[in-house]
Amino acid sequence: MTENFEYFQISQKGLLFRDDKILIVKLADQTDSWDLPGGRIDKKEADEVAFFREIKEELGFSDFKNLGVVDYEICYVKDTPFCGIVNLIKNDDNEIKLSEEHSQYKWINENEISDYKYAWKNMDRMMKKGFQYYKLLQKNEK
Repeated sequence: MTENFEYFQISQKGLLFRDDKILIVKLADQTDSWDLPGGRIDKKEADEVAFFREIKEELGFSDFKNLGVVDYEICYVKDTPFCGIVNLIKNDDNEIKLSEEHSQYKWINENEISDYKYAWKNMDRMMKKGFQYYKLLQKNEK
C-alpha cells in the first residue's frame, strides 16, 4: 500500500498581552495584512529554539515566558500545506523593537480583532481564543 503523507511548513506565533490588549504587527511587504509575531522553524531546529529565535528577531525580546498553545490551524497557503500554532506569551517589560519584516505594530482589544485583515485565514479566531485563555489566567491570579 502506498502512503501519501503531506509534509508541512510549521509556523509558531506569539500572542502577547499588555494592559488587556494584544500586539499585532503589520507585514512590511503587504499593504493591508496584519500578523502576530513569530515565524517558521528552520531545518533541523527544535520547536522551542525556533519560537524563541523568531520572537527575539521580530520583537527584540531577549527573554519571555511561553504560557502554552492557544490554538492551531492546518490549511493550505498557495498550495503549500501549512500548520500555524499560536502560543500565549508573557513579557511585561521589554520595549518592542520591530524587525524589517514589519512596518508597524498596534495594541488592540478584543472588540477590535475583526477590524483587521490577517495573514492566516483563522487568526481572528485564534486571537479570540487567546483572550479567553488570558481572562482565565487573570482570574486565577487573583
